[in-house]
Parts: sequence; C-alpha cells; structure tokens
Amino acid sequence: MGKIVCNLATSVDGFIADENGGVDWLNDFQAEDYGMIDFFEQCGTAIMGSKTYEQALSFNSWFGKMEGVVFTSRKLPPFNDEKINFFSGDPRPVVEQLHKKEKDSWLVGGGQLITSFIDLHLLDELIITMVPRLLGRGLALCPSIKEVGNLQLLDSKAHTDGVLQLRYRVF
Repeated sequence: MGKIVCNLATSVDGFIADENGGVDWLNDFQAEDYGMIDFFEQCGTAIMGSKTYEQALSFNSWFGKMEGVVFTSRKLPPFNDEKINFFSGDPRPVVEQLHKKEKDSWLVGGGQLITSFIDLHLLDELIITMVPRLLGRGLALCPSIKEVGNLQLLDSKAHTDGVLQLRYRVF
C-alpha cells in the first residue's frame, strides 16, 4: 500500500516559499540532495495544487518518472508529455486510489493543499527539511490547520551545512 508523504523544505520560521511564492532562498542548499533522489525512486505520483503546478511549468522540469495529480478549479495547460490528471473537489477518492498503488505519492505543495490533507487525515508521513534561513514572511507550511495534529518522530538527520531533516508519521 502506497503512502501519502509530504516532503519539502521550510525555513526555520516555517515558510515554504517567500511572499511572492519564490524559492530562490533555497539556492545556497543544492550541493547535497538531502535524500531526494532516493525519495523520487520510491514515489510514483506527485500531488500538488495549481500554484505549485504552475511553478513546475515555469521551471520547465518535472519530477522524475512520476505521474501528476493536480488539484485545481482552473483550466491549466498540460505539461509536455507527462501524465497529469486534474481534479477539483474532495481529495479523498483520489487518495483512496493512490493508497492502492505500490509506490508512495509525494504531496509537493502548496500550503493550502497540505493543510486540507492534514485536516482530512489523508497525510501518512511528513518530511521537513529545515533550511537555516529566517524569511520573516511568506507562504506558511500549514497556514490554517483546524486542529492540533499529532506527529511521531521516525527519523532525524543533521547535515553539516546546518540543514536539519525531520521525518514524522502523521496520525
């Protein structure tokens, strides 16, 4: 059974992007892959909201061999020849199908979609790669969760460049 895993970078103060949605503040931390190559191999699907999808379009790159699931109420262009499915509404039926797959699914972002997955108890694991930066403002990891969420620490790793990676089970 595949898990739904959110794996992303945050600033120490909990932001996943600057106030314009940019992630340039991560550029100084690309010498190491922080386990992303192995993570990509274990995932078969990338799940995201429309803004994250549009950011992927602007980078003109996709996430390895993963299929795409984009939650949006807007009409968006397809991404090259990648297999992308667009959905709106309740994510539970989609997650039910993804759980039946052999490989895990990567919940990429953004913050509103991550929050809805947490609120609906659809997220199985959360991997936070905390980058030693303070942004002060920007797009929060979980901008408005409805209730306190419980996490169980599964693993942690401190990197020599000050990056701290935390892996949690969500329940």
